[in-house]
Amino acid sequence: MNVPFRFVPSSVRLDGNPCCSCLLGATCLGIALTVLVGCGPKPLPATVDGTVYRNGDPLDNCLVVFLPESRAGAKAWRFVGLTDAQGHYRLQGEDRREGARLGFYRVTIEDLSVSTGVRRLDHGTVDADITPDAEAPQAVRRSRVPDRYGSVVQTPLRKEVQPGHQVIDLEIK
Repeated sequence: MNVPFRFVPSSVRLDGNPCCSCLLGATCLGIALTVLVGCGPKPLPATVDGTVYRNGDPLDNCLVVFLPESRAGAKAWRFVGLTDAQGHYRLQGEDRREGARLGFYRVTIEDLSVSTGVRRLDHGTVDADITPDAEAPQAVRRSRVPDRYGSVVQTPLRKEVQPGHQVIDLEIK
């Protein structure tokens, strides 16, 4: 009597029931997937927002940067926010997670609405040729923020980020 050869995977016994190693592998895979789904970047320990003011008026379109006071051997994290039309900002990390790490920071502020008055062809890297029949250049707009606030060394703004949510308003003088 000639019986045709039948291929049987090693994970299935001849009686049709899966073997123990297959069940163990499936269980481990399930546990691993459960752990991986639950893992991800942890939230930062503090959330920070506030308003930037100059002479009591809110400043829009400003970049707010929190730079950690230097610590030997510590990884430097910086946290940034952009002010909206009401001068309000909210900090987020370089990885775009909202919040900040705890600690002491130097705060810099840069006015992003500054204009040199020079027309650009490619949004800032090549000067446009200004000809008599070209549009008039934009008016020069000077920074509303004094230079010292844009320098990490000279900024008078020093703030501490503490656990939880906090509002840190910044006044430019």
